[in-house]
Amino acid sequence: MNQLAVAIAIVLFPGLIASVICDKVIVHYQRWEIFKYGIYSFVFGLLCYTLLQGIVIGLNSFDKILPGVEVGSSGRLSAWTLVTAEKYKIDLAEVLWATILAPLIAAVAAAVVNLKLITRAAGKLGISDKYGDENLYSFFLNSKNVDWVYVRDREMKVTYFGRVISFSEYSNVQELALEDVDVFDLDTSALLYSVKAIYLTKSMGQFVIEIP
Repeated sequence: MNQLAVAIAIVLFPGLIASVICDKVIVHYQRWEIFKYGIYSFVFGLLCYTLLQGIVIGLNSFDKILPGVEVGSSGRLSAWTLVTAEKYKIDLAEVLWATILAPLIAAVAAAVVNLKLITRAAGKLGISDKYGDENLYSFFLNSKNVDWVYVRDREMKVTYFGRVISFSEYSNVQELALEDVDVFDLDTSALLYSVKAIYLTKSMGQFVIEIP
């Protein structure tokens, strides 16, 4: 059982790499938990080896092989022996090639999510009005037409005008970074001062953001 666990961990390593990359580049509100990482690693791992299998089959049709990968007469990767045979064999060359393909799988997955291809298709089919997995704060600031903004802080009685650098939202806190910022009095609109950049943080819903 221990050997099987090690074998599964090795096979799923490309999926873990793809999951880590996706976690960094996909816009999502909640942090991924261990359970999600496990599921995504499994799915991405299967995709990595499926793509590798397709490449091997394609090369075999031209009587070519990937360096180090031995598939025999069946043309199947040894990774599939984990589910098709009682005795399993792990080819480290396959793991290496699948890991090399992991960033490509992650990039495609990130594009599908960040470009909202699935939700757009669902919207065109009339089966969903959902705009994505992120919250409206992130969705709004991710819009292509959001660049220069007015940020009104009614508690401090000031208005910030600047270009959005970055933003985030964790738990009950919203963060926003602006550059080339002019700070105005909220009531009189008089210019108070200017700064190169500013970091703002407030509890949920305290920012009023407007596009000029």
